[in-house]
Amino acid sequence: MSVQERHRRERHARGQAILTAAAKVFARHGLDGATIEMVAREAEVAVGTIYLYYSSRDDLYLNLIADRAEHLRARYLDIFARRLEPLAELKAIASAYLDHLLESREISLSQHSIVFSQLHKRLKRQSELRNFQRVMDLSHEIFGLWEGTIRRAFEGGVIANSMGPRKTAAVVWASMNGAFMLMGDGNFFRDVTGLNPEHFVDEALESHLAASQLTVHRNGKRRTELSRKSKRSNSQEAAVQPLAQ
Repeated sequence: MSVQERHRRERHARGQAILTAAAKVFARHGLDGATIEMVAREAEVAVGTIYLYYSSRDDLYLNLIADRAEHLRARYLDIFARRLEPLAELKAIASAYLDHLLESREISLSQHSIVFSQLHKRLKRQSELRNFQRVMDLSHEIFGLWEGTIRRAFEGGVIANSMGPRKTAAVVWASMNGAFMLMGDGNFFRDVTGLNPEHFVDEALESHLAASQLTVHRNGKRRTELSRKSKRSNSQEAAVQPLAQ
């Protein structure tokens, strides 16, 4: 291994270590409550070392979100490469997303729309704006991959096509995120609903899919019945015509 390659790997490893430390700090203090000094202490590096990698706290946060998004995209692409049947693909993609939420639990809970919109308004540095756009591009790409899975599920007759792939993808995605947000305080959820929060998001998704598949089954039976009625009607008309002549 060349000296240059070793230095590149060491720099990458240090950057990842800083991101890992930042995830813990943001989870504990939120975006606005965290500081570069806190991250430096968590990572056991000098404050100046962090500025060699990231221009600001917000730049560090955006890099962390982008890093997590890239891992999720890689999971999706791995699943697509397996060429699963539509229903198996849909469940695998949904499971990968739920795992992503759980692995990034506190970061995901802090990354709600008001925080992200406020963050965008205050960005000034080129690196911050560039990484914000990187996060948005990754988010659009990941949602597009999810939408493609929903479209294939439609084409395979797995779920009902009542709103089209984009709206259906958005509804299921929002449902998973909403259920996950409720899990932010498991004790509160349990006290209010009397339900066990463990595996609730998975069960909510399974329920959604089951209801959609039931709709597909009912629509299929209705089409079959209409087809039979149409055939009977055509047969009766054909039998009456010779008598009329």
